[in-house]
Amino acid sequence: MEPQRKIALNDGKRAPWSGVFAIGDIHGCEAELRELLRKLPLQRDSLVVFLGDFIDRGPRSRGVVETILELQDYCHVVALTGNHERMLHEFLDGTNERLVGRFVYNGGGATLASYADDDGAIRIPPAHQKFFDELGYFHVDGDFCFVHAGLPVDVEEIDVEKHGEEMVWMRPKTRPGRGSTVVVHGHTPHLDVEISEHSINLDTACVYGGRLTAMEVHSREVWSVESAATDMALRLRDGKDSRRQARRFNGCVPVRVESEGRTLEFETVNYSEIGVLMRPMQAVRLPTGAVVSGVIGAGLGETTFRGVVLRVDGDGRHAVKLLA
Repeated sequence: MEPQRKIALNDGKRAPWSGVFAIGDIHGCEAELRELLRKLPLQRDSLVVFLGDFIDRGPRSRGVVETILELQDYCHVVALTGNHERMLHEFLDGTNERLVGRFVYNGGGATLASYADDDGAIRIPPAHQKFFDELGYFHVDGDFCFVHAGLPVDVEEIDVEKHGEEMVWMRPKTRPGRGSTVVVHGHTPHLDVEISEHSINLDTACVYGGRLTAMEVHSREVWSVESAATDMALRLRDGKDSRRQARRFNGCVPVRVESEGRTLEFETVNYSEIGVLMRPMQAVRLPTGAVVSGVIGAGLGETTFRGVVLRVDGDGRHAVKLLA
């Protein structure tokens, strides 16, 4: 599931679109996406650029991809990879247990749930697999360069082999365009659209209770839909009668725990999106029932957490349930 690495350039000439619309981070918010698309004055020759992060955290990642595929039958669509699509690739590859953990702890459980059958088997339809395979890193149309997180170099200097990781992960500040180039991106959530002379940030934190936002980049006209999300942490165990269970993965993912003014280092023995079994890297025993906080995946796209210690085994391993 390796995204395309071809460079998308049109020699600086503006294509004759009837509107170029960019849409920020969606994160599984299908209902908001469909409502937003109904608001846009789209025509057959309109271009819609999706800035990545279609999946994870929100309730309907599969539905978001299905919506984008449907839109391709109506107008021109460019879909770019975000860091969450890259983490899905790492999860499906499965060769690096820490990167598998990074996906799970960054809301990947919601995506797994949306693609799971009643027995918990993950089944990604061929059309959706093709969609993920063909995501590009950036797209240039006239004076606009579209990318998920930002540009570490000028447009003319982009080499995705060197810069692809930064283009989906970098924050908080993108390298602004030069001359007339404007960088249009998402990734770093804000309550409002951020517009400067050479950059536009369209991540307005829909999955965190904010809004999902689109902009026609030439006119700067903005359309938004308020978040309807009530529970962004959808789990694979989705009801008392469901056979779908939270999947547990083996592997050593670093965990840093803050407790009573101390910073303690652990690593996981196994984990799911709702809890961890972890061993301490020094002699320590946290009390059962203690509420702890910290960071999972230090150095690998860190995820902060709060949890409660359920038990401590005789060999020192701590079972911690993650709190929403």
